Amino acid sequence: MLRYLQPTIVIPTLTALILSTVAGGIAWQRIETGHREALQRAFNAETGEITLKIDERFKAYRQVLRGARALFAASREVTRQEWGQYVDALRLSEDYPGIQGVGLAVPLRAADMARHERAMRAQGFTDYHLSPPGRRNEYTAIIYLEPFDWRNQRALGFDMYSEPVRREAMARSRQLGIPALSGKVRLVQETATDTQAGVLLYLPVFRPDAALATPAQREAAFMGWIYSPFRMNDLISSAVGDATSRVRLRIYDGHDITPANLLFDNHPSRPENGPVSSRSVLELDSRVWTLLFDSASGEDLAPPALRLEQATIVLIGALFVLLTASFCATRQRAGELVRISASLRRSEARYSTLVNLSEDGIAALDANLCFTYLNPRLIKLLGFPENELLGRRVDSLWPTKDASRSQTLTERLRHGEATVHEEQLRNADGRLITVIVTLAPHVDETGALQGGILTITDISERKASEERIRYLATHDPLTGLANRTMFMEQMNNSLLIAHRHRTRFALLFLDLDHFKEVNDSLGHAAGDALLQETARRMRHCLRASDLLARQGGDEFLALLHDIHGMDEAFAVADKIRRSISAPFELDGRSCSVSV
Repeated sequence: MLRYLQPTIVIPTLTALILSTVAGGIAWQRIETGHREALQRAFNAETGEITLKIDERFKAYRQVLRGARALFAASREVTRQEWGQYVDALRLSEDYPGIQGVGLAVPLRAADMARHERAMRAQGFTDYHLSPPGRRNEYTAIIYLEPFDWRNQRALGFDMYSEPVRREAMARSRQLGIPALSGKVRLVQETATDTQAGVLLYLPVFRPDAALATPAQREAAFMGWIYSPFRMNDLISSAVGDATSRVRLRIYDGHDITPANLLFDNHPSRPENGPVSSRSVLELDSRVWTLLFDSASGEDLAPPALRLEQATIVLIGALFVLLTASFCATRQRAGELVRISASLRRSEARYSTLVNLSEDGIAALDANLCFTYLNPRLIKLLGFPENELLGRRVDSLWPTKDASRSQTLTERLRHGEATVHEEQLRNADGRLITVIVTLAPHVDETGALQGGILTITDISERKASEERIRYLATHDPLTGLANRTMFMEQMNNSLLIAHRHRTRFALLFLDLDHFKEVNDSLGHAAGDALLQETARRMRHCLRASDLLARQGGDEFLALLHDIHGMDEAFAVADKIRRSISAPFELDGRSCSVSV
């Protein structure tokens, strides 16, 4: 033991200890700072996605209201039954969760109140009256609100102009002719149980074909408001799902962070200032929401990766001290060097096990991008024998040969740059596999490129699922035609193009006559077959540039792009009518419908 305390060993060892402590402390601080910055960036990306989901959800809600307004473009008067059928077809709970309903409110004069109440009572609402009571300069009344469940029944006949927050949003929408979101309110639908903050989205309805360029013209053509109420907890939970399970999200109406402006708080019992936080402002229909995000737990501040890096710093410092001492006393350090070597071998064995058991394909490449090692997962993914892959260039697996691309990858590796990109590889069966390819450089102590480390993650199933989801979101599953969502997007694009380029387009509303008799007499399967054959015939009557959509039931819509006049639209409509008039053969029976 005394030989380890000799000055020739102690002094260099203490010097090495001091230097390693200082350097390790600096490295420790930099790694921790870098980790915190990376954690903040990741948190900002996560919260940005949550904010985007809320914004996208409101875009969908606006489309719902615009669809309801389109009913008034087709008919000056929309009945309660038609309104209910439209809202039922939307399937709000399945396709638009978080929305409390879709309603219609109309303005009233004091002289019309008694006649209005008598008319509503004549429709079966015997206890109907305008609420709250009292004399006011202006009145409004909610006359339609679907689905007409127990919550929404409480709102029938409510005068939203009687409440200042609602009145401000309604007046803004009415005067400017735009969608308007209200501030924080207590909805009429609320009870003493599970009370939530609420907001309302309004969309003005004007007479069809009326001029709307000035406030006076809009006021003269004004008919009422299409609106939707939202319970904030239901709205945000449906919009972001479980994305906020690890994050505390608070939403405030406006810029002021006060309890009176609080719209939503998913974890009120958690601390307000988490280890990581961010703040964003979301503008929704002339209304500003302030979103505050706080991480829910401090555990994220010290994940295994950070602890491993910190442990590595300590280990490097200790090794430096030990190596210094070993140079001074080789014999005294011989036994410790043996133990260190054994520890390194065990570490290498552990890392080798991790690589071999990884779900990702991992390979080592030489400087020419040729395989020198492949783990079992990558061999299985590619389907080639290992001896055929060793020595083979990685770009030989790509379906198209591009020498310049391979040169670019090599140059980036030589400059120490890692690359991550999506790629398609061809396996031994000739099948294309969609993968994420990560290629990192491997250099020696002089910085010279020795090769690369390749990681391949198979995302074929995920890509196929994403494509299927995108298709189902825009197409009718029965007929394969575009659905209402896709049609409205194309319709809006056609309006913009027609306005910009002074072109024309036509919109055909197609409804099958006698479909119900066929469906009732031959069964739903025959009715589905009839709709599919009808869609096929209609498609043959249109150009490739035109769009055919199924609106629902036996109703179809056709969008004819770039026509020269109404005669062309009438010709297409007549062509469709004649095609549909031909008899249909369904299960050996002939039937006829018309359009």
